[in-house]
Formats: sequence, structure tokens, C-alpha cells
Amino acid sequence: MDLSQDDIDAIRASYMQLSSDLQHAGDIFYEALFEIAPETRDLFLADMSAQSMKLMSTLGLVVSQLQNSDELEPVVKDLALRHLAYGVEEKHYEQVREALMKMLTVLLDHEGAATAQAAWARAYDALAGVMVKVAYPERRSGISALVD
Repeated sequence: MDLSQDDIDAIRASYMQLSSDLQHAGDIFYEALFEIAPETRDLFLADMSAQSMKLMSTLGLVVSQLQNSDELEPVVKDLALRHLAYGVEEKHYEQVREALMKMLTVLLDHEGAATAQAAWARAYDALAGVMVKVAYPERRSGISALVD
């Protein structure tokens, strides 16, 4: 993953803001996702409160390992295969990106928010690109085409 130290610092600082209420952050994310792509609601069988915390916990793990690409890559590949088994489609990655950006817009302080969002977008595109390549190796469109 090709993130600068400034990108990593911006992502970590913004995650610290989100971490003051992880439940709320996750809830905002899923509200945005279901508004953008209502059909994705059917992919979630579990309690959405618990799902929100799973999401934010996973984001926390990713944020903590941004500088360790070698350690992060197997985690991301595993996530890709699990999401494929859940019924996630390639188009959902772009919808999740949009929901992530909406969550950040709602929750981040205005000072530095644009810098943080740009860093999150670069990180998301890189990670989602890996996930799409793993889950859909035969396809070369969408997010996977962005990272080639």
C-alpha cells in the first residue's frame, strides 16, 4: 500500500475522533450504506448494533497496521473471501466507499477533515483493490481497475 506517513497520521487522528463513540460511527456508516444501496440490508442477518461494532473494530485493526503492509495483506485477503461468502458483489465496494466518505463527512471535525477523507479514500481504494482482486480474480473492472 502506497500511503505516505502524512496519510497514515491523518487516518489515525481521524479514527481517534471516531473512537469517542464507535457505536455511533458504525451506525452512521450503515445508515449511509442502506440509503445508498438499500439492497445491501439483506446481506446482514445479525443485530446491526453488533455489526456496527464489528465494522469499527475491523477499521481499528486496519488503522493500527497501515504501516505494516506485510501483516495487513493476509487480513485483507481473508476479509475478501469472507465477504464473498456473505454475498458481497464487486459493485458493493464502491457503495461502501461512498458510505465511508459520508460517515467521515458527518463525524469528523471540519479542521483537517478534507485531508483525512482524502487519506481514507487512498487507503480504502488500495485495500478494496486487493479485496476485489482476491474475490473476483477473473474481473478487471471497477475498483480493481483503479489500482492497476
